[in-house]
Amino acid sequence: MIGWIGFGCCTIAYLLLNFRYIRFDGWLFQLLNFLGGAGLAIKAYDLRDLPNIFANALWGLIAVIGIVKYFKSRRDQEIPSKS
Repeated sequence: MIGWIGFGCCTIAYLLLNFRYIRFDGWLFQLLNFLGGAGLAIKAYDLRDLPNIFANALWGLIAVIGIVKYFKSRRDQEIPSKS
């Protein structure tokens, strides 16, 4: 079931992005990609499929970096500069 949820999250993220309901640099796109990558990596681990474990774990890691950048950017916009 985890693999199917991962597949669904990646597919929904891509679909919403292509129909411009979400942005590639938004938190929702990144979250869906993280959940998708994690779910697919877990399923690949269950199957002992090393290339897919690494590919999907990297996909999830890239999404985490995107989420961190998004919230850091938002925080930086809210805090006025002391210049």
